[in-house]
Amino acid sequence: MIDHDATLLASSELFGGLDLRDRQRIVQLCSRRRIAARQVVFHQGDPGREMFVVVAGRLKISVTSAEGKELSFFILDAGSIFGELALLDGERRSATVTAITPCELLVLNVGDFKRLLRENQLIGLRMLSILAGRVRATTALYESSVFIEIPGRLAGRLLELAAEYGIASDADGSVLIDLKLSQYELGTLINASRESVNKQLKTWQGQGIIAISGGRIKLLEPGLLEALT
Repeated sequence: MIDHDATLLASSELFGGLDLRDRQRIVQLCSRRRIAARQVVFHQGDPGREMFVVVAGRLKISVTSAEGKELSFFILDAGSIFGELALLDGERRSATVTAITPCELLVLNVGDFKRLLRENQLIGLRMLSILAGRVRATTALYESSVFIEIPGRLAGRLLELAAEYGIASDADGSVLIDLKLSQYELGTLINASRESVNKQLKTWQGQGIIAISGGRIKLLEPGLLEALT
């Protein structure tokens, strides 16, 4: 189990540059936690004393406004880390993390995390890169919400999901997004209501641009979606 998790850390955005011995040591510092689908790992506003590495499964990072509107920023897969920000600044959790599928996590407490940062300059540098990437992604989401209409935002997000989770068909050029998301969850990813997402998806279905089966979306005409972005 230690060697398996150490291999997983080799693909991690934070620990990928470390040698095997260092990765094995990190795994030994971690506890393990299983999370059921739709279960919340932590809520926005909770105190933060742990960070997490995704061993298996998928989760989403979201925030909720005072009016109760949810906006999702990221989908996390195996090798992803989350929960590190509260350990760096000592503040409460800035977002909610919810499992999309059943998940298995490695859990590192704040003391061990800070010790690793002090002992390994590479981890500190990678942490800065991760935080910078998330700031850029958040800025891009804000800009698209302000300047791009819903069809363009939804088309762009579907193309991004297809690039990351897509199964392409050589026969007809279609791409199946191998990720099951509800229309509400799609809406939170583009800052739009479930009703708006439902209406647009039905329009594209009628036009033969997409197909939906079993909660999964297939892009039948990706080029037409690209033209909307």
